Amino acid sequence: MKSNISLSPNIAQNCNRQPKLSSGLKKIFGLILLLIPYLLYVGFVIKTNQGPVDYETFMDIGQRFIEGTQVYGENSYYPMPFVLIFAFFSWLPRPISITIWLLAPVIFAIIIFKGNPLILLFAPLFSHFVGGQTSLFGMLGFWGYRKFIDPNKAFGGILLSLTLLKPQLGLVPLIYAIIQWYLELKKHKRICVQAWACIISTILIYLPCFIIFPNWVAHWLNNPRPLFERAMSGFIPRTLLYIFHSETVIYWLSLSILSIFLFIGLWFLNGKSLTLDLAVIGSFIVNPLVHDYDIIELIPLLDTPLRIWLAVLSSIPGWLVIIFAYSNDHAWYVYSIIAPFILFAILYPTLFKNEKAPIITEHKMNK
Repeated sequence: MKSNISLSPNIAQNCNRQPKLSSGLKKIFGLILLLIPYLLYVGFVIKTNQGPVDYETFMDIGQRFIEGTQVYGENSYYPMPFVLIFAFFSWLPRPISITIWLLAPVIFAIIIFKGNPLILLFAPLFSHFVGGQTSLFGMLGFWGYRKFIDPNKAFGGILLSLTLLKPQLGLVPLIYAIIQWYLELKKHKRICVQAWACIISTILIYLPCFIIFPNWVAHWLNNPRPLFERAMSGFIPRTLLYIFHSETVIYWLSLSILSIFLFIGLWFLNGKSLTLDLAVIGSFIVNPLVHDYDIIELIPLLDTPLRIWLAVLSSIPGWLVIIFAYSNDHAWYVYSIIAPFILFAILYPTLFKNEKAPIITEHKMNK
């Protein structure tokens, strides 16, 4: 016997919404629970009026700029736009400065991760947080360029310019973008909107610095950043450092050769093409200037379940170092394994499903 009973449209719609509502509540509960340690730390820092060591260093640099004294010296390795940022935060009331400086990268990471609380379990984010570090603009810039990568989207170029606040992290995305802009120029016989946006934004970032302090570049280059074993998180350069024990000619030659082989290998594995994702993750494996806290720039790459879980699981040793071996320089080597795990997740479709690594746009570097 056929039943004539049926649900009204409103009841059926509410029934369909239940799983989403339940999932949303779980996400909110997870965020609140995992944010507690972050918020407790901020409260502790404000109460004691003693920020992380690097935060205090940055505020000292900013204060020196405000007072008109020497900016570049020991532990001052940032270009002038960052010095202006340091000056602004050193001018703010202390509690406000600490709160924004420490929590802004966490909040933006959550936004980029679309509210997924798992990002709060990613050790490099917590390392960046408790260290009061400066890789927020690299993460935002890479996310923005990757999201708005179409050469006709000006916003992608504007955000790409943010990565150039730390040139050692912005170089690879910029080179990739320049290649895409060149291909657009050949095809359409004009400079694309995104290129103009990036150029203008970069000028707006750096031009005021030359007006305020015309010869800052000479002072900055006279005080180059040394290689710190503790913070170095590029897998190949750090491993080679343990093999050769010092930065000799053989060390740099070996690093150069292995880097070339890595990128050639990635190019072949992905069907003789190199996507933006592969280029950036490869650079994090070979770049000797990548530090543990800089790994948050890779957060925009974690957009599949496999990438998320491998990134979080591979960062578990990093949590153990933070908790039990914070002062042991050798222990921080564990951060160098995170990028290779993310690379494996990116290449998984190629290695095991005979597919190319997922690309986010039709624009890629071809043979």
